[in-house]
Amino acid sequence: MVERSARTTWSSADAAESGVLPVRTSSARLLGQRSWWAFALVAALLVFHQALLQPAIARLTTDAPVINVSGRQRMLSQELAKSALAMTAADSPRERERRRDELATTLSEWRLSQHGLQKGDAARQLPGNSSPDVRRAFDELNPHFEAMVSAAESLLSAASPPDPAATRAALGSLLEHESEFLPRMHEIVGLYEADARRHVEQLQRLGLIVMLAILGILVALQLTVVRPAIRLVRREFAESEAQYQRLVESMNDGLVMFDAAGRVQFANRRFGAMLGLPREDVNHKPASVLLADSDRRRFDGLLHHTSGQIGPVEISFQHAAGRTIDTIVSPQGLQNLHGEPQGLLLVVTDMTERKAGEQRSRELLDQLAHANRLKSMGEMAASLAHEINQPLGAIANYAEGALARLPALGHEAGELEAPLRSILRSTLRGGEIIRRARSFSQRRPHCLELESINSLVREVEQLCLPEARRRGVSLELQLGDDLPDVPVDGIQIQQILTNLIQNAFDALSAVEPYRRRVSLTTRLAGDGDVEVRVADTGPGIAFDDAERLFEPFVTTRAEGTGMGLAIARNIATAHGGSLQVESHNDGGAVFRLMLPLHPPALQDLPASRPAEEEAIHA
Repeated sequence: MVERSARTTWSSADAAESGVLPVRTSSARLLGQRSWWAFALVAALLVFHQALLQPAIARLTTDAPVINVSGRQRMLSQELAKSALAMTAADSPRERERRRDELATTLSEWRLSQHGLQKGDAARQLPGNSSPDVRRAFDELNPHFEAMVSAAESLLSAASPPDPAATRAALGSLLEHESEFLPRMHEIVGLYEADARRHVEQLQRLGLIVMLAILGILVALQLTVVRPAIRLVRREFAESEAQYQRLVESMNDGLVMFDAAGRVQFANRRFGAMLGLPREDVNHKPASVLLADSDRRRFDGLLHHTSGQIGPVEISFQHAAGRTIDTIVSPQGLQNLHGEPQGLLLVVTDMTERKAGEQRSRELLDQLAHANRLKSMGEMAASLAHEINQPLGAIANYAEGALARLPALGHEAGELEAPLRSILRSTLRGGEIIRRARSFSQRRPHCLELESINSLVREVEQLCLPEARRRGVSLELQLGDDLPDVPVDGIQIQQILTNLIQNAFDALSAVEPYRRRVSLTTRLAGDGDVEVRVADTGPGIAFDDAERLFEPFVTTRAEGTGMGLAIARNIATAHGGSLQVESHNDGGAVFRLMLPLHPPALQDLPASRPAEEEAIHA
């Protein structure tokens, strides 16, 4: 069936070259030819109707006037005889004259009707084209008609007073031929009526033939065009529905359609598999049973959405086993002809495994970042030990001095205040150094807080200062004034800065000691972001290598892992910021860390803890 569906998309040229006609195309062409043949037959019937039936119908319209006129001829012949008798029997000249006028009028009308029946008269709708039997009957009637006309004219032309003998002769001739005229005229009327009946019967037969022909054409059209077309449409509809069903069932995503009340009208197997249910158990269920409690209101908003585009939305469904399925749905509102909401179509993508993978990636990244911090901590361990030894040595010296003074009680106790305060400051300094090292090396969950970027930079400076002294590097700070707090994970930002400073230290190892300088600059950028710049006076970075430095496992150091800058950029991107590198005009490299003040996903963050409180809790 798939192959046949594919063949239906061939062009005519492809079909001609291959010698195979597409099934649907040939069927449609055959149905089209049959419909044209049916049209030709109907047109022929119309021509037949116009050529044969219309003249027969027109002939029927003339049969009635002919029968009426022929029947009236009998009455006129009798009226003619009566008028002649009345004229001859009139007592007064005035009565005779009146009867003469009646006779003349009757004679005139009689003659016109007789002429119209034989020759035709358009005014009286008399065709004049009679059948052979009628013409023969008129031939037999005409001698009597002419004799009666001659006798009537003789009576009309007689002198006044008339000659009795001539009058009797004319009247006798009129009455004699009138007795022959009436039966023959009666016969002609019967012939006209018989012709009319034949015309009606002929018209009925032609009408029956046309009706049967039309019925035959309709039956043939039903059998050869309509029914095959219906079967073809049904077959194509069934194939299209089957193809649609295969397409829907082969989707990697779930597909579910809800009605206006929020009940499932249709769901594919993939959607049922996401929920751990057979598709039959999903149909007709309300959405409230399938959705997680937290997303029911969001689903109602999608269901009754009437205007604008609906983008992808995260919605959680309830699995049959009780766990939550995280998905991203692409909604499409369904509307009726009046634009009213009629339902909702959702394409559902299961994000559970993807989110689990992203969580695992984040955990691995955190582990790698923690390992990177431990590596950096290890590199700074010697310097930290030396730096811690100094305040601890001072503590011991001050303590020994205080102990030496204690036996001499004669001195005032106030002399012990100064050395004891020095002991306290040195102790706090040692504790602060240890706290920073411990916080930096700890692995803990992300904690986003509003932090002072200058405070973070100062802590990094104190953390890296021993290493800078050991390497003979000048570590300079140029901190902006009145910078707003930034929503960040302080430890992660310090990791970025520590990594950048360590890289700068390594780059300065090949530079003369008097030129080894690293500067940390903070300022408010023009777009509202807070910028931290780490610049060194080393050999710089080639333009072609600038972006490659941020790729994993790419490093310029023989002992490097190539992950430090990749992790640093990932951390910056996770904060909604960026990390870029460029070469300084006077030589060296400049790394620019941009941190936004209002990340789109961060809000209502707790304020940072004061530095004194941090020192006490360290």
